[in-house]
Amino acid sequence: MTDPTPFPELPLSQQAEELAVTVLDVGHGNSAVVRDGSTCAVIDAAPGDIVQRELDRVGCQHIEHLIISHSDQDHAGGGPQILLDPLRTVGIAWFNPDAKKNTRIWERLIRAVYTRHRRGGFGGHQMLHTETPQTLFCGRARLEVCHPSFLMAGTGPTEDSPTFGKLDTNTVSIVVRVHLEEEPAVLLAADMDAVALKHIQGNGQQLSAPVLVFPHHGGLPGKADPQSFANELTALVAPQLVIFSIRGGLRPANPNQAIMAGVRLAAPEAHIACTQLSVHCHEEKQLVTDRHLAVLPAAGRKSGRACAGSVTVSRVEAGLRFDPPLETHRSFVDSGTVANPLCRLPIPGPRKAPDNVGLEEGADGT
Repeated sequence: MTDPTPFPELPLSQQAEELAVTVLDVGHGNSAVVRDGSTCAVIDAAPGDIVQRELDRVGCQHIEHLIISHSDQDHAGGGPQILLDPLRTVGIAWFNPDAKKNTRIWERLIRAVYTRHRRGGFGGHQMLHTETPQTLFCGRARLEVCHPSFLMAGTGPTEDSPTFGKLDTNTVSIVVRVHLEEEPAVLLAADMDAVALKHIQGNGQQLSAPVLVFPHHGGLPGKADPQSFANELTALVAPQLVIFSIRGGLRPANPNQAIMAGVRLAAPEAHIACTQLSVHCHEEKQLVTDRHLAVLPAAGRKSGRACAGSVTVSRVEAGLRFDPPLETHRSFVDSGTVANPLCRLPIPGPRKAPDNVGLEEGADGT
């Protein structure tokens, strides 16, 4: 359920100056708005009206880039609404084919591209991968594609390919690193899994960023060990802030506890924030206030399950500014309002190798 509360538009002076990424609380899904003043890009569009309301709030009438990381509903479900909005024009819609996805929402997205092209006010559709020749800018923000390669995007999700074998929809998710004034700021990891991470490393792609929006809402990374995956990814990104975009009360509960352990082992000083309260942390029926949230649209506001809510990362002269401030979120978590915060449990020790690792096997097999 979304929050119908109207939010005042930013003053024109602030619209003209702010360079920021807003990671939106859309419940179970992902959506982010990158903006330089009123020049905007949207990366993933979950169902509901949260993205549209944020675009209204910042006065965005033209979306420079609409990137849909992959075909799952919680990333693509709001795409048709954005494309068919007569009050906004759209530059390029970027997404890759998925022949395996035989769903109504994916069909709607494809038809929305076709319809908007016929109506006008639209620059068309293109595939997006690491070899895309065009550099994607949104004013002073640059959107760097970290995954997939053309080889993987061109192959697409499949049960069997000569190069990659089986590829899942999550494996080919578009991963974007947002730079603000040419400084890495936010890594939007979509639903990338362990296969995707290995492919990224094999291609020598850099992932470091002060903010990591953790992939797959902190869910399982395919067949790989979740703690090892989280540890490896977090170590590569070296974030100051890790965000899990989740819906409070949803089961199976995210973030996965092994994922959280891997994140905290790799970055023990990083601040961890879930958009909504996980059932690991809080009783489902016990609601919380929204006084600690930033003045931004947030799906968890009305449901009474907001944790960090929507988070804006802005480039300022001194570096990055967070809204809500990290200290405000930290105070909310530590106030006793949250019954058992997962991000405050003792950091687990590193796993011990079995006693026989490294011992030479005897002639008798012992």
